[in-house]
Amino acid sequence: MGEFGSKAINLRHLSDAGFTVPSFVSLSSKTDVQVLEAMVQGSFNPDKLLAIRSSALAEDGTEKSMAGAFHSEVAVSPSGVGAAWSLVVESMPSESENGVIVQEMVFGDFSGVCFADAKTNRVMVNALPGLCKAVVEGHNSDYYEFADGAIQFQHTQDSKEVLVFDQGIVNSTSSTEIIPDHLLLKLVGRCLEVSVHFESIQDIEWTIKDDQIYFLQSRPVTANPWKSQTVKIYDSANVGESYSGIVLPLTLTFAGHLYSQVYEDLLRHSAVSESALKQAKNTFDTLVEPVYGRMYYRMDQWYAFLRMLPGYSRNASNLEQMLMLNARQEDHVSNVRPSLWLRVIYYPLVFWKLALFGKRIRALQVEAEHIFKKAASWDLQKWDITKVDAEIESLFAGVLKRWYLTVENDTVMMSLFAHFSKKGQEPKLKEALAFHSISTDQIQALNELSQRLKTIEGLKKAIEQTNSSAFERELALHSDAQKTYRAYLERFGGRFANELKLETAGVEDSFTEFATIIQMYWSGARKIELADSPSSRHWLVRVFKRFASRRELFRLYRANMFGVIRKLILRKAELMVGADRLEKVEDVFYLEWKEFVGMKNTSDIKQRVTERRAAYAHYSEIDPPAYFTVVNGRWPALNASKPSAESWQGTAASSGTVLDHATVMESFEPRLDEKVGVLVTKRTDPGWTPLMALSKGLVVEHGGMLSHASIVARELQIPAVIGIKDACKRIRSGDMVLVDGDTGLVSIKTDNE
Repeated sequence: MGEFGSKAINLRHLSDAGFTVPSFVSLSSKTDVQVLEAMVQGSFNPDKLLAIRSSALAEDGTEKSMAGAFHSEVAVSPSGVGAAWSLVVESMPSESENGVIVQEMVFGDFSGVCFADAKTNRVMVNALPGLCKAVVEGHNSDYYEFADGAIQFQHTQDSKEVLVFDQGIVNSTSSTEIIPDHLLLKLVGRCLEVSVHFESIQDIEWTIKDDQIYFLQSRPVTANPWKSQTVKIYDSANVGESYSGIVLPLTLTFAGHLYSQVYEDLLRHSAVSESALKQAKNTFDTLVEPVYGRMYYRMDQWYAFLRMLPGYSRNASNLEQMLMLNARQEDHVSNVRPSLWLRVIYYPLVFWKLALFGKRIRALQVEAEHIFKKAASWDLQKWDITKVDAEIESLFAGVLKRWYLTVENDTVMMSLFAHFSKKGQEPKLKEALAFHSISTDQIQALNELSQRLKTIEGLKKAIEQTNSSAFERELALHSDAQKTYRAYLERFGGRFANELKLETAGVEDSFTEFATIIQMYWSGARKIELADSPSSRHWLVRVFKRFASRRELFRLYRANMFGVIRKLILRKAELMVGADRLEKVEDVFYLEWKEFVGMKNTSDIKQRVTERRAAYAHYSEIDPPAYFTVVNGRWPALNASKPSAESWQGTAASSGTVLDHATVMESFEPRLDEKVGVLVTKRTDPGWTPLMALSKGLVVEHGGMLSHASIVARELQIPAVIGIKDACKRIRSGDMVLVDGDTGLVSIKTDNE
């Protein structure tokens, strides 16, 4: 039998040291269910209910806790152990032998979580009446801080939602009870003893029944909760529009490196001192962070970043609108403040930069287009690793050192957007939002290209058969069609769904997807008509339109730049495979950016790829929420909840009303067997533009008035509603959906309705 995984081992250590632990057995996840059931019959009283809990190899380590990643079942009868066991085992990676704990349930009077540090004699306590599951899952709980045995801070609530065992099931109810002082003090003392035993800060789950303290779990804390930074705020916001779903390590770390450089350069060119930039290095490096293979903004770090400039409150409000945050929260951030010198010169500097901005941004545009043209003619098969690395370094030292200008452009745009969003400015806001974007140029170009290819029988046949070789052979025979095709690729070749994921195949690499889109445009029933973007007599509105259009243009340039980087990555990966550093080219996307660029300590690089593949296979089974907080190092359970009966009220992003069948696509999956009706998705990036142009309306879970879906929908004059939580779970393909782009209401209609 033995102990499998750190969770089971730690429980055994606690029990052997004399701490009270509910009786348990630990078995391998490979154990046959019949053997399990026999073990349970021999180890537990048949009248007792049990908890079935994961004890995976990846859990409760010194670096990662994997909080909320794996399943647990509580209040399980002995007859239901087999079914509960299967659910827990299925939630863990199947590539390795993990452990599962079967433990007697203790239905405590009070339960919760403690952080205990014996070295500094400090303890934090979260407590609720009833089961520990409520605290672990993030229910609002009573909170206490102790130092040297005395209470330093407490926050209790008059009423809270708790979980209790009643009439054979676990029920949610409300309670006004507060843990008695004598039990709280006893708990604090025992938790400090647990910290002494393990010789480290411990994260402890506990329950108290009839004044007896039971320890359910103890693990080392992966981040010291008593450091000055005790709250981390994670929000997928519009970063999830560009990096939706699972994102592989190379993209995650490359994007993080790029964010760090661009925003550090932004402050450097805003007269922030080098000493202040050096002090804030960790802030720049953690503006975005991965969580179970998804990319999130660390909003506490964004607020810290803004603290370094004058006008914090205004800038924070503008940033919140720009990032389209799921929730606005108070920042818990640094003491860094702008120097007196910076406060004096900052606004004169801003006006000076605005005076020269048009010239500087046009120079960046010319430089970027030169690189795209040069990259199109690279003969990469003649390049070695040294040349690839030199080109990557040249990009970061050259054009990407001036990419901060695109952020300055967005800052001006968002400041004007905030101005037009004030009460009484509604007509100007509506007028300002009717601006032209490069995305609709792509729709026009794709429409022309599709019709041109359709008229040539050989090309039409190759596209229908998705035969890329036949397509290239036939294309060489028709110079006009070839010119149209190459012109499209030169301008829009970097634009495709998931365009900022380095691991995603582009238009030139994925002929099947390209051919599918072309055929969908052949069969598209309606003519694509774009809304006009009229000029305005208000000069500020005209300025907004110019900056907003330029923002969309540079989003295309960003996608094309990622395409250039991807070419270099794939060439280096080919050379790494040839040198036996990687098994296959696609393994490169499981490396981190520093590993890829530096190529130091490569002796175990294949093993790292194998381990990360296994981890990502599990990440795909987790559905973390759009935003959450980590308080004092304690991660909430991160599996998103099922859709609840909430209002179907979202943000009205593009006016008009449509009733049509739903086409639900959680990820970009163009298909010929279904005409696009109301396109329902979690979020879009600019690569979704061709599908949007074929839809009758849009419903998007995440986004805002300046998200890509909203901008394109307004130009296409199709109704769009943004911000319908769990839309992809509420609505099924084929449902008749009413979308009201004027009120923001979305509903499913029956045949009778």
